[in-house]
Amino acid sequence: MAVAEGPMHGETSAARVENGISKNTTSSAASAANGASHVSCVNQHQQHQYDRLISPADVPDEAVPLVAEYVRNYSQLEALIAAHPTQFTAAVLLPILIRLLPVVVEAIFGGLMEVPMPQLTQRVSIIVAITRRLFIFERGGDWARWRPVLEMLYLLRGRRIVVLSDDNFSVFGSRAAFIGETEAVRRWKILSRDVTVSFRGQQRRLMNGDRFFRLPVETSYYLRTLFPSGSPLFPHDTFDPANPPTKLSDWTSPSYTSMVAFILLSWLYKDGHIPCIKAWWSCRPDPAAYRRVCELLAAPPSDATQWGAGAAVFDEKWSDGEGHERLVVLGSEAMGEGHMALIKLEEWGDGRYVGIYATLWAPSSRCAML
Repeated sequence: MAVAEGPMHGETSAARVENGISKNTTSSAASAANGASHVSCVNQHQQHQYDRLISPADVPDEAVPLVAEYVRNYSQLEALIAAHPTQFTAAVLLPILIRLLPVVVEAIFGGLMEVPMPQLTQRVSIIVAITRRLFIFERGGDWARWRPVLEMLYLLRGRRIVVLSDDNFSVFGSRAAFIGETEAVRRWKILSRDVTVSFRGQQRRLMNGDRFFRLPVETSYYLRTLFPSGSPLFPHDTFDPANPPTKLSDWTSPSYTSMVAFILLSWLYKDGHIPCIKAWWSCRPDPAAYRRVCELLAAPPSDATQWGAGAAVFDEKWSDGEGHERLVVLGSEAMGEGHMALIKLEEWGDGRYVGIYATLWAPSSRCAML
């Protein structure tokens, strides 16, 4: 988005504001009727004749700066700029963007992330940098599925929230490069830019381009492979091109996010950020615990009756399909702010394994699913 000190000229789309700005010219009686729980079809039809969503072009020029102060996302602001380019000088736009950035970050990530203002001196450069951040957040896809990963990164960073600086946003040189990358991959590239792990007394980057530094083999980085369609190891999982099945070394996950979650668990445990507080293993199919592990491994990841609200379920399988590991992540919603419990279920031949990892030595009753 190029910015001049005079009128704004940017790469804005002509898309309409998602929610619009409601213009209501009905009488107070009609408004009351509209708010009632039982409205007749006739009244609804009449109400629609009066109520409509107006486009940014309908906003009077003199009201544009005031309206811009109340937008809640970058798309709405972008539409206003496209409709009224002469109203948005750099002097007008900068304070609007400074207000909008923390609003968007809070709405998407809550308290799990911090995005400092760009450390630049030129007003136009600051505008361009903030615009890049807002574009990445709002066009980055479904960030909600990354909440468990963000909470794991919080622990891996020594209980410090993720801070995204200029370096994180510079991993893509252009909007086209950002949009052209697979959705899950582009989000992880931004989140993992400065993530390091402890290895032989030194800090090493978790990522080297598209390669992962994965345990238990600690001698090299491994390149992941994205599947162009569903994996035969997970025939019942719906293929999601935004978060596709991924192979890393001899392991295949039904999604890119699943692969990342297992990698983070291995480093969380190795670096002592989350201990294994309970473990169980058996090759005998008689115990009830053995049968329960089988049930949990066979249950669909989306089955809320098995996992409960707020749980995230990730899977991976060995290349020959003989080994299956499942990770159930209970974050702060279930465990309390700043805490986490992870339940790892394994199936290897006749063997079944359960490991419980937790930041609390007495995790909540949610782990009683076992």
